Amino acid sequence: MQNAGESGLSRKSKRLLHDRSAHIVELQSLRGIAATAVLFGHVIGYYSIPEWLVDLGKFSNGRAAVVIFFVLSGYVLTRSLHSSAFDIPAVSRFYVQRWFRIYPAIWPASLLGLGYLVVLHWNVPVDNLAPGFGRYFRADRYDLLHILGSFAGVQAFLLPQLWSIFIEIVASIAMPGIAFVALHRPRWMPQLLIIATAASFIISHSPYDIGLYFMDFIVGAALAMHRLPAIPLPWLVPGCLAVLSATLFFPLSYVSPIAHLVETFFSAIIISILISTPIAWLQSRFLTFIGDISYSIYLLHFVVLCLIAKAFALVHLSVDTVAMTLLLASATYAATIPLAWLSYLYIEQPGVRLGKAIVNRHVTKMSFRGAHSPTS
Repeated sequence: MQNAGESGLSRKSKRLLHDRSAHIVELQSLRGIAATAVLFGHVIGYYSIPEWLVDLGKFSNGRAAVVIFFVLSGYVLTRSLHSSAFDIPAVSRFYVQRWFRIYPAIWPASLLGLGYLVVLHWNVPVDNLAPGFGRYFRADRYDLLHILGSFAGVQAFLLPQLWSIFIEIVASIAMPGIAFVALHRPRWMPQLLIIATAASFIISHSPYDIGLYFMDFIVGAALAMHRLPAIPLPWLVPGCLAVLSATLFFPLSYVSPIAHLVETFFSAIIISILISTPIAWLQSRFLTFIGDISYSIYLLHFVVLCLIAKAFALVHLSVDTVAMTLLLASATYAATIPLAWLSYLYIEQPGVRLGKAIVNRHVTKMSFRGAHSPTS
């Protein structure tokens, strides 16, 4: 039997979880940190630089940052469905709102990428370009299919980071089913996690590695299950972030299922803590602001860094590659933040509002008619 102290602690933990479930600013700040890591990771890969700087750049681990994005999406999307009836109108509402959350910001970013390709990419040579950068913007994919595919979010041509958005889109299609299991059939969740983990090993080398990363959304959904125990250990967050920043040093391939499993585990620990525990430094205005605009940062930064690097080449800026990399990092971050803010204000937010308006006007009416149909 629980004593009075344990019962009180349990009630306090449950109340804390309930109060923080609607909007957790720490999770938003975590998105901003992850988007910033991806930005600096791409900047480090632009020029041919000394090995010591390559190693230093590995701490800006974009691979682990993407895992954080995926686990967060699984959690947040499942929370958004916690009061859903999981009928056709409810699932339709989810899909419409998700569509208007993902796509509006993709289109202007893709248009910027297309403009960069047409005007600058093949016309302005850059000295000391890293050999690996040639895998982006491949000339053999410069055709209508890949351009339209980029605008549709299913091709990573105009925006190389769109591979992860493709995974988000595919996972979003499956999320109502995953959320239903997490919220209404929790006893099935261990089996689902085992199957997803096995699949990440068996089909890890699938298109855009979707077989590797799909399990992250299921892990995130598991974090949204009812009666999840609170983990009030805020001191673990910096430690887990440190582990995530170092996983690129593992002697494993970039798409290693083992490295991915480690990153998923520590991402889940961080998010579990933030769900239940306020952390002051993650509530700072700057980090929450960066978190708010993190999606546009993620979409815009790659083309921005390419534009700035071409500008450096046009003015014949010639210093050593270490200094060039530092200049590129500073200029890219400084230019991306205001652009992302404008995208957030005038593209992302209006898109979200439009999605909600369509849902309220049409899908809700469909639900009302269904409730009064002769077969209901």
